[in-house]
Amino acid sequence: MKNYLIVLLLLFQFGQALAQHCCMNDTMIREIQFPMTERDTETVFCYLNNEWIGVSNDMVQADSIQKAEIKDDEYGNRAIFFTVSPEYLAQLKSKRREMFINFDPRCEFPGGNGKLKEWLDENIRIPEGYKGNERVHVGFMVMPNGTVTDVKMLRASKNDEVNAEALRLVNALPKFRVKYYTPKKMPIRMAVPISFRAAGGIWIR
Repeated sequence: MKNYLIVLLLLFQFGQALAQHCCMNDTMIREIQFPMTERDTETVFCYLNNEWIGVSNDMVQADSIQKAEIKDDEYGNRAIFFTVSPEYLAQLKSKRREMFINFDPRCEFPGGNGKLKEWLDENIRIPEGYKGNERVHVGFMVMPNGTVTDVKMLRASKNDEVNAEALRLVNALPKFRVKYYTPKKMPIRMAVPISFRAAGGIWIR
């Protein structure tokens, strides 16, 4: 039975190798980013003796595993649970403390954040008769499933129609793509500037 579990584990590790490799690269070099796909948002978390310590499954030596099980964790994430000796767990914890890993979640507009401005420009409705040239700031929360909620003005216009349009625009945003590096997934606070100008006006920066 143990041999069967080890074989199953190795097959699982092979299937996850690319995803784990991308996860590590994405963590270490956040400045070099390609737009995320839906598949990129998936993370399989690794638990050791029912404890998440921030290591990936490829850091666990196969001959140190006493038992392996794939199931959902308490947060509803797909996860792999390893049983190891207390001594080996202590070794991994010590190794983990020597590593620097950025666990901040990555939140991105579909196609890349550069596409967000394009989407705003294509969908904005300048109020009829508007004569100004200004920029407002709108804050919002992105939920773990990517939906936008809790939209509010952070820097409002004196023009109520401008504020109403800015809120409408952000509430209409499509789902973001979110990748988490910790099992407990919290909403992400974000903000976006939106520029309004009269027809024929010059864009402010």
